[in-house]
Amino acid sequence: MKIIQISPRGFGANAYVLTADNQNAVVIDPAQPRVQAELIKLGLTARFVLLTHCHFDHVEGVQGLQESGAKVLCLDKEKPLIGTNADLFSFFGAPRSAYTVAETLKDGQEIELCGIRVQVIATPGHTAGSACYLVTDEQGGKHLFTGDTLFAGSIGRTDFPTGDLRALRQSLKRICVMEDMPIYAGHGEQTTIATERKTNPFLTDL
Repeated sequence: MKIIQISPRGFGANAYVLTADNQNAVVIDPAQPRVQAELIKLGLTARFVLLTHCHFDHVEGVQGLQESGAKVLCLDKEKPLIGTNADLFSFFGAPRSAYTVAETLKDGQEIELCGIRVQVIATPGHTAGSACYLVTDEQGGKHLFTGDTLFAGSIGRTDFPTGDLRALRQSLKRICVMEDMPIYAGHGEQTTIATERKTNPFLTDL
């Protein structure tokens, strides 16, 4: 399995492209329309889009991928927030991107997309329906995609609609007790669970 990070140009989130066969791809948080062009350069076709949450800076490339045939998936508790003020398009004055969710996911659900094994972990706090995705590669290696729940040295904000600091702390506790593995966050650099347990000031009292 390959993991390809597409960093934003200007304000936006990291997008991650996962492929097991170098043809079909799962895209986590296609933050900008240019993600589609990057996929074309890579010779990949997006079959599925996984959303960690619906904030505008994580979803502005979803519409284009959906129009090209990709199915959009998110946690069941996040779907009702899409198209409301909770997605922050209006808050930041961004033109709204239109897309629909084909299927919702539940906490603990395990799915296989394009030959890639994914476990859904509900991590409310940044938004009510935020999710992390635990991906297991062919060799059994594990990779955690945390969206805006956990960053290198920081955590997600809770002052936006449906944010909840107490819920986020409970979500972070779930992550902290997991085995060490790479973390691919919505913003910033890649890190690991072990590194964050040792150095992240927001995790020291959990």
